[in-house]
Amino acid sequence: MSVPYFDEVTYTKFFHVFIFDHQYKVITVHPLLWGLLTWPFIAIFGEGMVPWRIISLFSGILSILVVYALAQRITRNNLVAIFAVFFFAFDCLSLTQARVAMMNSLCLFWMLLSLYIFLDYWINQKSPKTSVLLGTGICLGLALSTKLMALSMVLMIYGLFIQRLIQEKDGKLALLGKGLLFLFVLPVLIYFAVYAWMFSLPGCTWHHIWFIQQFNFNYNLKVAASLAHPYSSFWWEWPLLLRPMWFYFAHQNGTVNGIFCIGNPIIFWMVPLMTIYLAWYWACQGRLASIGIILLGFLSQWLFYAPSLRLAFFYYFYSSLPFVALGLAWICAQMWQSGNKTGKLLVTLYMIAVLGMFIYWYPLLTGFSISEAYYRNHIWFSSWI
Repeated sequence: MSVPYFDEVTYTKFFHVFIFDHQYKVITVHPLLWGLLTWPFIAIFGEGMVPWRIISLFSGILSILVVYALAQRITRNNLVAIFAVFFFAFDCLSLTQARVAMMNSLCLFWMLLSLYIFLDYWINQKSPKTSVLLGTGICLGLALSTKLMALSMVLMIYGLFIQRLIQEKDGKLALLGKGLLFLFVLPVLIYFAVYAWMFSLPGCTWHHIWFIQQFNFNYNLKVAASLAHPYSSFWWEWPLLLRPMWFYFAHQNGTVNGIFCIGNPIIFWMVPLMTIYLAWYWACQGRLASIGIILLGFLSQWLFYAPSLRLAFFYYFYSSLPFVALGLAWICAQMWQSGNKTGKLLVTLYMIAVLGMFIYWYPLLTGFSISEAYYRNHIWFSSWI
């Protein structure tokens, strides 16, 4: 698409006014890092949707690499890592988020990288605590400076840190001090440092920066709860694909152009079974740390939105998707490596189905012109309109 669509319309307009016209009194409900990283591409290549979307694209590609590294670190199984990359890359939600000028792809990259770094200590306690906690804190700060959805990863890492702190035999007080410094103070400092460049704008003071924080939190905690949107949905609907959403839709002379934000049904509709199986396996087969991390990752990112009264959308499930890919990959690797030919056949057929479904949806994920009949063929349920 050569024109902005969905939230791109708002974000590109805001950051253009904010960065180029220096009108800092125009408020956005998200932190500034994504816009600041996009700024150099706009300065070099000029205004256009490609420069606006390039950070999301790079982040989506890098997230695939981090998913591979994360799977390796959690399971120490190369096949699990390969399968995880396959499921993450060929889920439709990953593609739509990597192609749109929004913050989600960049934020997810920092979130996954922070967990990857932290697990070097959590899995192997002999790793240097200071450097690991420092790297984790930097990535958490960058994630929070991109979008506040990163709070879900902050809470997950805090939980894992507290667990290790309880288990630590010596130096608990010193470790607690490092944890507070690197996992709490440092991310907060980075978050506000991203706003520090605003002091170069005429008349800007800490008062204006603090006002933006108050506005953002008030909007996300109060105002957004009172809003309505035709594509809003509840957290429990997301893995069931009950209410995916159209980012863009145009219908003219029997031709349809659309960008449909939906998950790969072959992946998503396995999520309930995957969760039940992994929970059973963890509870009954020795409580493997790798399974525990995958489950915790999935549930913490998904259920983070359960108590929220804020207006929510299907693409909020994006931060849960890497752990869905990890869970399915672990199960498929177990079946493949069992030595059972039937298991290998089932895994092969499942992966073919995933790829086939991705190809089937691809024109609707990318805005290709399609016939009305082809469009109708994809509307399986009335809630998908």
